Amino acid sequence: MLTTPSNTATATLTPPSGASSPIPTENHALASLRVLVSVAQADGALAPQEHMSLENAFAGLSMPADVTPKSLLVEKIDLDAQLRLFTTPETRESIYQSALGMVHVDGVCTPGEQKRLDHIRTTLQISDEKASLTRRVLGEAKDAVLPSSIQKVDDSARRTTEIDADTLKYSVISGALGAFPIPGLAIATDLAVVGVQLKLVRDIGQRWGHQVDKQAAVSLLGGLGLGTGARIAVTNLAKLIPAWGSLVGASTSFATTWALGKIANKYFEGGMKADLANLKGDFKAAQIEGRQAYESNKALVESKQKQNETTFRSLGTDLSAGRITQQAYTARVEQMA
Repeated sequence: MLTTPSNTATATLTPPSGASSPIPTENHALASLRVLVSVAQADGALAPQEHMSLENAFAGLSMPADVTPKSLLVEKIDLDAQLRLFTTPETRESIYQSALGMVHVDGVCTPGEQKRLDHIRTTLQISDEKASLTRRVLGEAKDAVLPSSIQKVDDSARRTTEIDADTLKYSVISGALGAFPIPGLAIATDLAVVGVQLKLVRDIGQRWGHQVDKQAAVSLLGGLGLGTGARIAVTNLAKLIPAWGSLVGASTSFATTWALGKIANKYFEGGMKADLANLKGDFKAAQIEGRQAYESNKALVESKQKQNETTFRSLGTDLSAGRITQQAYTARVEQMA
């Protein structure tokens, strides 16, 4: 049955003395998703928006034949049984960061969700320092929509050229960024990619003459299944799972940003009147095009990675140490595009 955290002291989980650090398995993969579902269920049944967000985030992941995104969302989950599977600091930190990110990226944390997060933190022995760092980065990321001051472009040929150039450069930096997760704070790179994608949406909108505020850009990403707390949480977790690792590599980061640029262009061309549900189907087709574009531009992505490797690592160190904010981190990444 679903385990509800109590107010009593929680037994912490300690790996046996001398235990090795196992490579996460299929069981770990499913357990990580069940932890997210348990947090989402903290206040009872999933709201329709939560259900859709998680189902979209789980779609495409490799799962056993008898498990589907839909079936996961209606399971009665024993949270402690799932948490017991994670015995290394790396996996524990990633689980906690993902659960915290899923809740805080999309809005306000409810008392029930906070109680569940506190239980996960205590059980997985997440230090005050690590917890505070993650909360700080997530809080700063909410304001990481970078400013734009681009004038409307009336000449259609010039507008197309400029939008294509924006789409390529932001796809390249997204792909390059995916190769350099920050040790102990990998979710920060996922947040930065979302910040870059929001900047791309705003830039394209302004080239069409639309003043795109933060909420409009966030709504477009959310309608396409991007930038949501659930998507960021799953992307962060996938870095630990060999079967899912390819989902969050350079190629997918590139392809997703590329597809977003194509769909954003179509959306603003139509005066922001298109149904986002219909655009979602177009987005999937654009992702296929984006993967092909990645193969054509793979050398460019690798060159960008090599060119900025030292800076990526330095920025990650500064972010973890609190010398820069997540917003400043994202801005510096965008400047490298």
